[in-house]
Amino acid sequence: MLALDQHFAYYLNVWYIDYFRDAIALGTTYAHLLPQIGKNLSTGPIEYWLALIFTPWVSQIYLTMSAFNLAKKTQDEFRQKLIEKLKILGLIFLFFIMENFIVAPNTGEAISFYPIMLWMLILFILSLAYSFVGIRGIYVISILALLRFIIPVELLSDFFEEIIKTSIHPGYEYDARIEYFILSGCLGFIMGHVHYHKPNLKNKKNICFIVGGFALTLVYAVWGERFEVFRDNVFLTEHDLVRSFSGTAYVLGIQAIVISVFLLLEKYNFKLKVPVVNWVGKNSLLIFSMHRILFVKLIAPVSLLILSQFNLTILPTSVQLYIYISITLMICYFIKNTPVSEIILQKK
Repeated sequence: MLALDQHFAYYLNVWYIDYFRDAIALGTTYAHLLPQIGKNLSTGPIEYWLALIFTPWVSQIYLTMSAFNLAKKTQDEFRQKLIEKLKILGLIFLFFIMENFIVAPNTGEAISFYPIMLWMLILFILSLAYSFVGIRGIYVISILALLRFIIPVELLSDFFEEIIKTSIHPGYEYDARIEYFILSGCLGFIMGHVHYHKPNLKNKKNICFIVGGFALTLVYAVWGERFEVFRDNVFLTEHDLVRSFSGTAYVLGIQAIVISVFLLLEKYNFKLKVPVVNWVGKNSLLIFSMHRILFVKLIAPVSLLILSQFNLTILPTSVQLYIYISITLMICYFIKNTPVSEIILQKK
C-alpha cells in the first residue's frame, strides 16, 4: 500500500506536465485547469513526511524481502528448481517492460530501467550464484558491490545514461542502478540463509541483526548528509542516500531492523490481523502489476473528469490518494475473486 501511495503521489505531482492528455478539452471541460498546465502539484504535509521517512529505503526492502524468501531452499534443492525460477523471474521482467510502455508518457521513459526490473535482474544473479557456488557466492557479490565506493561505478552509469539519452531518446532514465540495489539483495539473501539454515543461531540472529542495523544507522547519523524530499516531486531524490557510503549503511541498517523486528513478532506468535493488509500482502504481485496501469489510464482520468464538473481537480492530498488506493484495491479484488481473469485469458 505504501508503494501505491508513493507512486500515485508522484503521478499527481507531474500530472499536468507528463500525463494530462486532454488538451482538446482545455477550452471546454477542462478550461479551469489552464493555469495548472505545465506545473507540478505539491503534496500535503502527511505525504511529505511519509516520503521523507520511507522513500530512501522502501523500494529497496521489497527486493530484500524477495531475496530473503529466495534463500529458503538448500543449494541442492535450489539448483533442481533453478530453470523454473529463472523462467518466472524472466517472465515478470518482460511483463513490467510491457507495463512500462503502457504507463510511460514518452518512449524514453518506456525504455527506461526502473526498480522492479532491476529486482528481477538482481534475483536472477543471486539465483545463479547460489545454485553454483552456494552462500559463498553471495558473500563474494557483497564484497564486489562494496567496490563501488572505491572505483567510479556511478560515473560509468552516468556515461551510459547520457549515451542513451543522446543517441536514442532524451527522456531515457537509468533510474534504478544495480550498484544502488545489489547490496540490499545480498543482505536479504544472507538474512534468509541464516534464518532458514542456521538453527543454532535461532535465538540470537534477530537481536544480532537489529544491533547491526542500529550500528549501520549510527554511521549515517554521525557522517551522513540530511535527506531532502521535494513536495512537488516526491521521487526526485529517491536514490540520493544510496549514492554515499553512509547513506547505504543507513538503508541497509533500517532494512535489517525492520525485517528482524517482524521476525521477532512472528517468533512470539504476534500476528497482524487486518484483513485488508493481509489480503494486500498475499496478492502483492497482482496489485503491483496493475496499480500503475489502473491509475494512469483509468482512475486518474475518470476522477479528473468527474471533479471537473465542479471546477475541481485531482491533487496529491492524503484524502484523494487513499480514495484512489481504495479504488485500486477494489478493482484488484474484483479481478482476483471473479471469473473475469479466466474469461479474459480463456482459461477452462
